[in-house]
Amino acid sequence: MCWEQYYAVGGALRHIDFNPTPGTLNCADFPASVSTAPVQCMEISLYPAYNVLSKMIYPSPDLRRDVMCIGGTSQWPATIFRGIDQWGERYGYLLVDPIGGAIGAFSHADGISTGGQARTPICKLPNVEHTEQSFPVLFLYRKEIADSGGAGKFRGGLSAESCFIPHGTDKITHDTLSSGNAIPTSTGMMGGYPGAVNRYRFARDTDILERMKRSELVTDVDQVQGAREELGLRQQDFAQNPADVYAVLWSAAGGFGDPLERDPARVAADVDNGDVTEKTALEVYGVVLGDAGATERRRKEMRARRIQGHKFAAKKLEGKQKALVTENLAIYGNHYGCAKCAQDLGPISHNYKSYCVRNDMPIQASNPIVGDPARFIDPEPQFRQFCCPGCGLLVENEIAVSDDPLLKDVEILSG
Repeated sequence: MCWEQYYAVGGALRHIDFNPTPGTLNCADFPASVSTAPVQCMEISLYPAYNVLSKMIYPSPDLRRDVMCIGGTSQWPATIFRGIDQWGERYGYLLVDPIGGAIGAFSHADGISTGGQARTPICKLPNVEHTEQSFPVLFLYRKEIADSGGAGKFRGGLSAESCFIPHGTDKITHDTLSSGNAIPTSTGMMGGYPGAVNRYRFARDTDILERMKRSELVTDVDQVQGAREELGLRQQDFAQNPADVYAVLWSAAGGFGDPLERDPARVAADVDNGDVTEKTALEVYGVVLGDAGATERRRKEMRARRIQGHKFAAKKLEGKQKALVTENLAIYGNHYGCAKCAQDLGPISHNYKSYCVRNDMPIQASNPIVGDPARFIDPEPQFRQFCCPGCGLLVENEIAVSDDPLLKDVEILSG
């Protein structure tokens, strides 16, 4: 909360007491896991806190522009490798590229692609040539990934993927160390979609060396011919030989607000820039490129589809909005209501989500980069959407295990 006091938060810190509770997320009891390290646990703790604080300050017009969605270092896909380098010496290295992260969407603007960590004043990716000079690797590419940023009225920043092969050595010995590969950890806010998950891709015995002899560059690991291998998230001591191709993508940032509220001109610019694919523009943003009339019709159809088959009493709340709680949720008198059409969403003493149309979708619907979570976890995760029964506006999203109760993310305290 003291963001303006760079390097001088000691005064605020003296007014805070820390009382960790055993058995909670960042104070595990035996035999619970302690995540991948204190650093990972720090990320798990901080980013939900950012989300909570953003929702707390949003109702204030003066503070609203400080709202920011969760960024792209919400979990870190570590790549630890070692061996004998190009000079015959022992070496070890942690691939630092994921520090490039992404900045989450704001309440008034898009996030920043590969913008680093929001809490780090100076945060930048290492130079590829310097990494190659220092260690026995050759990068095939490092690129930002289309559709990785969470969709929304304002889009989350994109993340990137680094891909390399051994160079000047017989092999590289790897360990992976990651979380956030099955379920997005950079959740969106107030209807915004989450960013991409972390992802490892590994291909053995490929034709990359033959391609390089023919001066053929690759721009994606899927372009090489070879045996695909699914890497574990705690896989130790596996070898990467000179013809094996390794790629790691790190999580992107969450989006803000209903994607169907995004300016179609912004979507068209995203497609032109390679940030969003035409498929996502059509299926998530409801934009028919170059046709304003068709875009308006498609968005109307998509809103109607959200509430189709659900029966809710249409009841409009009267009077002016008392307060804007989130981007799409307002208070009228002592009731929640849709911020756009004033549809009644229940008393403020209740969970407004219970009065919305709820659509449960597979987690893959949350972001095009999310693969099958069953590769890593047994529980079935859901991407839940809560829509206004009156106009189909997307009020909020929620990522949960299928049998989890509704999350009560807003509570109004009187007095």
